[in-house]
Amino acid sequence: MKSFVQKLSTVVACSATALFAMGVQAQGTFPEKSIRMVVPYNAGGGTDVLARAIAVGAGKILKQTIVVDNKPGASGMIGSDFVAKAAPDGYTILMTAADTHSINPHVYPKITYDALKDFVPIAQVGLLPYALVINPKVAAKNIHEFIALAKSQPGKLTYASWGVGSSSQVAMEMLKVTSKLDILHVPFTGAAPAMTAVLAGQVDSMFVPLSLAVPNAEAGKVVVMGLGAPARFVGAPNIPTLAEQGIKVFTSPWISILGPAKMPKAAVDVIYSAVNEAVKDPQIIDLMVKGGLQLDVLNPEQFGKVLVSEYEHWGATVKAAGIKADQ
Repeated sequence: MKSFVQKLSTVVACSATALFAMGVQAQGTFPEKSIRMVVPYNAGGGTDVLARAIAVGAGKILKQTIVVDNKPGASGMIGSDFVAKAAPDGYTILMTAADTHSINPHVYPKITYDALKDFVPIAQVGLLPYALVINPKVAAKNIHEFIALAKSQPGKLTYASWGVGSSSQVAMEMLKVTSKLDILHVPFTGAAPAMTAVLAGQVDSMFVPLSLAVPNAEAGKVVVMGLGAPARFVGAPNIPTLAEQGIKVFTSPWISILGPAKMPKAAVDVIYSAVNEAVKDPQIIDLMVKGGLQLDVLNPEQFGKVLVSEYEHWGATVKAAGIKADQ
């Protein structure tokens, strides 16, 4: 992950001089000033790095600076709430992952924003497919053997996540609900300590992004059971999907851009067009693929439908698994 972030930072710097205006003209005079792109996570994480790359490219196209503003905390809800309550003029937008809008509303009883009513969809940038990995000491070579093992030892196998209500937990709960498994959840305070526990054999399994799964699998530290995506990932073509193995579990959180409700359609369209052009930079595409991100840009109308369907998709698992977090 560190090398990926460093490489992408280099691309961001290069893009600042390499990208030039690419034919997107704002309707009217928008934007007349800089745009604030709120990222509800810490600086240096995957969503933040992607946001900064897009901010440079899209800002160059719009001929205005897009400033990335990190507002982490409360599983992304602090930054999301800030944007929900911002003036809907197009100058404050949110770049976030599915957790804040597809999962948190079902997990946190006192959430302060409405994930569907308080936001307008601008663009889906891509998907982050999660892979199920297990420690090599677990007696399973494929997903069917893992499921059989779990069924033969109810409650004995364990799985890690980066927190109660996190997408990593809900991903495993999808598998548990679908296959009727009893696997013990061991939550951690972040992805790094959770993955460390799996590598050390302290926890048996975990759903993780490909940026964690691939290098550890190549080093023989984990065994990949499958990818929770509709199709294989171009950056890891040898990893089969769970679906093609007969397990229809889809764990690919979206990464997208939203704005406050009632944001003018003209501003939405201008920002979408700039983002759609910015992500065509070959160097950024290459590094996104290497970072495990499946580029899948959707326009506001398309992403709006995904926003609703994914809200229901992840929410159904949260309800079925009875996941609740204290706020």
